Amino acid sequence: MPTSIAIAHNKVPNRIRLRAACIKNQPAIADLLKLRLLKRPEAKGIYHAEPNIITGTLLIKYHPAHHTEAGVLALVEDSIREIAEGKIKLPEKSKSQKIGKMSPAAFFTRELFVDIFGNLIAGIVVAAIISA
Repeated sequence: MPTSIAIAHNKVPNRIRLRAACIKNQPAIADLLKLRLLKRPEAKGIYHAEPNIITGTLLIKYHPAHHTEAGVLALVEDSIREIAEGKIKLPEKSKSQKIGKMSPAAFFTRELFVDIFGNLIAGIVVAAIISA
């Protein structure tokens, strides 16, 4: 498992997007990394971690009184290293077990279908109300 990370975007204060190859198309690892970052005692001040398994990026929002950008990078690298070494295991009940069975393309196709179908029904309801 690749453990390297790189800064993808850091122009917004107290917010950083990292490229982490280890989470690309790996929902279980992405969820584990998110949980680890939000629950680590030394990560107090990191209040948001959002992995994107499609792009292989991780968005982190942190409080500047607790962390610097370099400190956040070190915490993420350390967490990825712990996961790669097997020091952190997946919890028994993890949402990723359900998501992991569905390919990313199927997930987005389903979501697109729901959006289109919902808009179609909403259009019919609005047309019925206007014509009444």
